[in-house]
Amino acid sequence: MLETTISSVKADSPTTTSVCSRSPEALLSFTTSTATSLLPCSRQLIKHHRLPPLGQFIALVFSRCNLPASVCLVSLIYLHRLKLRLPRYARGDYDTPYRLFLAAILTSSKFMSEGGTGLTSHMISQITDGLYTAKDVNLMERSFLGLMRYELWVDVDEVKSFLEENGNELEMELREVVMHDGVDWWKEL
Repeated sequence: MLETTISSVKADSPTTTSVCSRSPEALLSFTTSTATSLLPCSRQLIKHHRLPPLGQFIALVFSRCNLPASVCLVSLIYLHRLKLRLPRYARGDYDTPYRLFLAAILTSSKFMSEGGTGLTSHMISQITDGLYTAKDVNLMERSFLGLMRYELWVDVDEVKSFLEENGNELEMELREVVMHDGVDWWKEL
């Protein structure tokens, strides 16, 4: 079970809200499905003849990055927002789902990092065994941010709403963790 904090400590109480993932397989399946369904893409592989199937690619990135559940969840929220913003006529190349997935986790990781501990373009290039250069990843990130209109803030209410809609399939939940007498107590939200 993977659990990570999604919000900072509340000022009026020693309470934090955490994301708990009960199944890495469910997260992988949902992420693959989300990336695949963003927009219609070419089925013809031209540029990246070494690309593995998308599910394997996402599994590789997840295993090499060791991303917190909260970063994965926020990246899914970003992809959901993006899907709602794309014009109906938008089309992508074969590797567009790969690129959007990478841009979403990179952006989410950076946005949620404390003290510059998020992923970098260079790290993503290494994680993908050079399938994408750091320059490619920088371009992905800038394009993604533009499509997102730089609207990256995700509050706990949006996380709750997303999990109400998709939490069963994702096998994720929010927990409120309360510090009492030096012991963490949690309850599902």
